[in-house]
Amino acid sequence: MISLKEKYKDYFKVGAAVNTRTIKSNSNLIIKHFNSITCENEMKVSSIAVGKDQYDFTAADEIVAFAIKNDLLVRGHTFVWHNQTPDWFFEGMDRKQLLERIKSYITLVGNRYREQVFCWDVVNEAIEDKADTVLRRSKWVDILGERFMDDIFRIAKEILPEKKLFYNDYNETNPAKRVKIYNTIKAMKDRGVPVDGIGMQCHSSIYGPYADELKETIELYASLGIQIHITELDVSLFEFGDHSRIEKPDAKLLDKQAKIYEDYFKIFREYKEIIECVTLWGVADDYTWLDNFPARNRKNWPLLFDEENNPKEAFYRIINF
Repeated sequence: MISLKEKYKDYFKVGAAVNTRTIKSNSNLIIKHFNSITCENEMKVSSIAVGKDQYDFTAADEIVAFAIKNDLLVRGHTFVWHNQTPDWFFEGMDRKQLLERIKSYITLVGNRYREQVFCWDVVNEAIEDKADTVLRRSKWVDILGERFMDDIFRIAKEILPEKKLFYNDYNETNPAKRVKIYNTIKAMKDRGVPVDGIGMQCHSSIYGPYADELKETIELYASLGIQIHITELDVSLFEFGDHSRIEKPDAKLLDKQAKIYEDYFKIFREYKEIIECVTLWGVADDYTWLDNFPARNRKNWPLLFDEENNPKEAFYRIINF
């Protein structure tokens, strides 16, 4: 059986989100099929900055060591996020102090993983999707102001000039939100802010978004003259907001899932000149974040390999072209 990375070597890197558990339980799949990995949580601020001037790199180091041993590149995820950043990071900070703190943090982490990390999600999920406002309210906005992303990207580029820097977000194909993302990044580019690309998370389901929405979104973002990464792809078997449960997916559900994957990867191949990397948010169905979101302890099967790490119909659909 041909591997994903071999089949797509002339198109783009194929990645998977991993953690310290899955680099062991799914190591064979990761090594065979992927040439890029992303730390699921281990490079987020809350995982590393465990206290003031206290840093724990144990988990991230373990994953990066796995990457080095197996000749895998790493997507850095993420420097700035409203979530999973400890409260102490902001306490007593004015604008100047917070900029100094995040500069120190990016310097420390960026340099530690400089060799293996080929790009960074610099800012994650800063655009509001539940109101008419553009920016999500956060301590970053409260302390640094409405153009806080300008500051963060400039700092990151100063420290890591050779790395590609991405803005990453979800619901990125939603017509209203994608216009906000487009307008925000365009304005930043017009101000000379060094944004190299947009990360489209692509958390999807068998109920959509469908191919036309995906294609329209890629074309919109690509018109900015930037690169696109697909950063967190999975295809849930449940509609968003649905908390129902099933014992096991039947062939009909898995066929619908396979069709979404088939349509998506056909589009990704079509835009290979601007899509450098496609990352699945997980390796196989034996572990996925969707087992606990939005319904806790509800099994989901959103990936290309099943609970026994065998290829699913979706895998064959994206391999056979």
